[in-house]
Amino acid sequence: MEGPTLNLWMVIGFLIAAYAVVANDSLQTLGTYITSNHGTTPKWIQMAFISAITTAVLLVGWLAHAGDPSWGRLELFPMPDPFTWVYVIPPLVVLALTAWGAPVSTSFLVLSSFVPSQSTRLIQSSLCGYGLALVIALTCWGLGLWLLERWVLRSTRNGAPINGIWIGLQWGSTTFLWSLWMVQDMGNIFVYLPRTLNGPVMASATLILCLGLCILIALGGGPIQTVLRSKTNTADLRSATVIDCVFGLCLLAQALLSSFPLSTTWVFLGLLAGRELALLSRKPEWDELDNARGGNVVLQSMGSDLGKATVALVVSLVVAMALQPLIAWTVH
Repeated sequence: MEGPTLNLWMVIGFLIAAYAVVANDSLQTLGTYITSNHGTTPKWIQMAFISAITTAVLLVGWLAHAGDPSWGRLELFPMPDPFTWVYVIPPLVVLALTAWGAPVSTSFLVLSSFVPSQSTRLIQSSLCGYGLALVIALTCWGLGLWLLERWVLRSTRNGAPINGIWIGLQWGSTTFLWSLWMVQDMGNIFVYLPRTLNGPVMASATLILCLGLCILIALGGGPIQTVLRSKTNTADLRSATVIDCVFGLCLLAQALLSSFPLSTTWVFLGLLAGRELALLSRKPEWDELDNARGGNVVLQSMGSDLGKATVALVVSLVVAMALQPLIAWTVH
C-alpha cells in the first residue's frame, strides 16, 4: 500500500466523508430520481437498484485500477504520512454547510485540504465544467427540449397517464448519470483510505456507501433537494429523465477532457441555470399555459444558487488553507 497503513482516523474520515458526500453531492444525481419516484416505486426497489449500480461501478474501478476504486482520480493527491485527526475536519464542515442548504463542493473542501497546491486547478476545472454545462443546457433546451417540457406540462394538466416507456427511460438515465457521477466523485471519499485497497477493506467500504444511500432514499432526500425542487417541472418523471441524460452527457464530456477531479456541484448548477434560461427565452410559448416563470424569479433563483455555492467555495478554501499550520503542528 502507498503511504501509511489503515488507521482509526482514516476510518473515521472515510465514514464522515461518505455521509457528507451522500447527503450533499449525490442529490445532484439522485435528486431527480428520488423526486420523480416518490409515491410510485417502493423504496426497497429504489434501494436495491442504486446499490447494485454503486457496487458494480466501484468493483469495475477497483479491478481496472489495481485496487483503486477512485478510478485514478487521486494520482495527484498522495496519502498524507502521518495521517492525523486534522483531516477529519473538512467533511464535518461539509455537513455543516449541507445543513444550511448550500450546494457545497466536497472536491474543493476535501481535496484542497489534502493538497492545497491543487486548489487553483480544481477551481479552474470546476468553472470550466459550469460553463460547459451551461452552454450544453442552453443549446439542448433552447433548440428543442423546451417543446418536450411544454408537452409534459400540458399532458399533466389534462390528466394524461405517463407512458410506461418513460419509467424504463428514467431508470436507464439514472444508471447512466449515477455511474458517471461516481467515476468523477468517488475520489472525495476514498481520499481517506490507502490508494490501494485489499478485498475485505473494499467490500466494507462498498457496504458502507450502499447503506448510506439506502438511508438517503428512505429519508426522501435532504436540504439540497430544495435546489432541485425550485426549478421548472423537475418533479415530473419525464423531465427528470431528460435532466439526468443531459447531466450525464456533461459529466461524460468532462471525463473525456480530463481525468483531473472537478466539482460536479458546479456542473450541476450550470446545467440547471442553462435550462432555466433556455425555458425563460421561450416565455411567450409558456404563457398560454400560465406557467411561465418570470425573469426576476429565474434570475433570483440562479443568484441564490450561485451565492450559496460561492460562499461554500470561499469557506472551503479558507478551511483548507487554515488547516495547513494545524497539520504541520500535528506532524511535528
